[in-house]
Amino acid sequence: MSKPTKWLLIILAAIVLLSLGFVGGYFIMKKSKNEPAKTKEPPKTEETQDSSSSDENVSEEEAQYGEGWNIFKNLSQKYLIEYPEGAAVENGSGTEGEKDKPANESACVTIGNDYVWVTIAGRFIADDAFCMRTGFGTEWGNAPDEQVTAAGQEYTATGMYTSSASAGYYQDHYYFEVVSGEKISYGITVNEKLDGNMTKAQAKELVHKILASFSPAE
Repeated sequence: MSKPTKWLLIILAAIVLLSLGFVGGYFIMKKSKNEPAKTKEPPKTEETQDSSSSDENVSEEEAQYGEGWNIFKNLSQKYLIEYPEGAAVENGSGTEGEKDKPANESACVTIGNDYVWVTIAGRFIADDAFCMRTGFGTEWGNAPDEQVTAAGQEYTATGMYTSSASAGYYQDHYYFEVVSGEKISYGITVNEKLDGNMTKAQAKELVHKILASFSPAE
């Protein structure tokens, strides 16, 4: 084969390859134009649910003492009382048929924290023995009467106490009944030497403040 013929074949082969490349590129571009454009979908996000659950013992009414206080409203016994945040509200009954009720439907309710407590026996119960303390040990003695306010009226509460001056320990237990029929017991437990977070005077002030917020409610 002569050199001119050889070069001619090489040139023809190159032309064929280029033609095939142009044709293939044309069809690819045409196909891409005919296909609908794909939009980028935003990442799917799960809807967040409010993790805060409403406490059945907290009334939606605004506490008269303001921030840091909640209102407990007893639906069956028809009264309300305020208590500080951090205090627990519990069904205080141990009797069958009563102990499994929620606190806001119980005839016996105890509100308190590590230092103060208040127990209320509702006006509609025939016997409050299942709710109130009925006896004290020999280490307890008669405590001085206290004047307390509840539902806007003043009452005299009688009680018992036990203490150890050397240990800084003091505990008491008082009782009174309001004109609307509820029977209320309350008390404090403090140890000023081992726990400096609450003094006896501060605990007394706090528990009396809780009692003063008590009010009959429909």
